[in-house]
Amino acid sequence: MEKVKFQGIFPALITPFTREGKVHLEELLEVVLFHVERRVNGFFVCGTVGEGPMMSIKQRKLVAEKVIREVSDRALVIVHAGTTNTEETVELARHAEKSGADAVGVVSPYYFKPDLDGILEHYRIVSESVRIPVFVYNIPHLTGFNLTPQIVMRICELPNIIGVKDSSRDLIQIREIMETAKKKITVINGSDNLTFAALMMGVDGQISGMANVAPELFVGLYKAYKDGNYAKALKLQKDINSVIRALSGFPPIAPIKAALELRGIRAGLPKRPLRPLRPDEIDNLKEKLTALNLFW
Repeated sequence: MEKVKFQGIFPALITPFTREGKVHLEELLEVVLFHVERRVNGFFVCGTVGEGPMMSIKQRKLVAEKVIREVSDRALVIVHAGTTNTEETVELARHAEKSGADAVGVVSPYYFKPDLDGILEHYRIVSESVRIPVFVYNIPHLTGFNLTPQIVMRICELPNIIGVKDSSRDLIQIREIMETAKKKITVINGSDNLTFAALMMGVDGQISGMANVAPELFVGLYKAYKDGNYAKALKLQKDINSVIRALSGFPPIAPIKAALELRGIRAGLPKRPLRPLRPDEIDNLKEKLTALNLFW
């Protein structure tokens, strides 16, 4: 049923928050425009880097609406609708469809870990609740549960499930998913330091948290890959890995937002209990990024 091609680079869009934990809409749209101008192919909204699991249902709906409206027809929008339970996931998926999303992504239910029958029933109910395509989202290091190729194969038998975003960091698993699916599916990689390798293995695109900071590197890598310029693509992957290392060692999400701020793009604060970087940490981050000579 896939009518559009979900290919290329999709930033896992950050969500700027105020100190009170409210969505900062003006800054959100500023970040979206920053990426649109750099010709990303689409957005993954309210995912892990977007802090979706910590947001209220109302906030998630608001962000989805605003991003879809701002992007218009300039890029695709996949809205992450996954929650810990089926009812709220259906509610968010239906809202995403009503708001004009191109697809929804659904992480496997976390905290309580259902058995295979429960997982299959969850995805069946969600996929039947909307007419837009549904992506399975596998991120086992955060959910505590790996959707193996065998499980993904079963889920993808459902007619409205068109593919998977796999953040397992396991290229063997990703390849097996592609080889064992009983129908043509779209496979999107979610591990940034494996972008080039995953593309070479046949994935369709990359949903990337680090693309928030360096969309040019990811867009350039994808273009180089499509052009067959693998030496350039590998060089850009090395640059991406350097950025990843520069942002490591800090609290989650905060360094991505701080790096965007250092690039002149307002990115707001993380949502509590996550914290922003301290001034000394920002200075440390700026020193690391400046030394890379990629943005300044």
